[in-house]
Amino acid sequence: MNNIKLEEVEEFKDLGVTYDSLLLVDNHISEKVNKTDMMLGIIKRNFAYFSRKCFVILYKSLVRSHLEYANVSKKKN
Repeated sequence: MNNIKLEEVEEFKDLGVTYDSLLLVDNHISEKVNKTDMMLGIIKRNFAYFSRKCFVILYKSLVRSHLEYANVSKKKN
């Protein structure tokens, strides 16, 4: 367009989702899994004694939200 070259990038982030040059989201998924592991560690360290109900509330609010944001499920044919 108007003789302007577009910059070539290896990966980019759009709306919080990381894509690579092949439009795969593998890096995004690994980032989210690492984030959820960190959140589970925080829960484990700071809430040593709590009920199952309390854990479910913490899990749903702190961990599951990271896993569900921009979740891409791969279908097998």
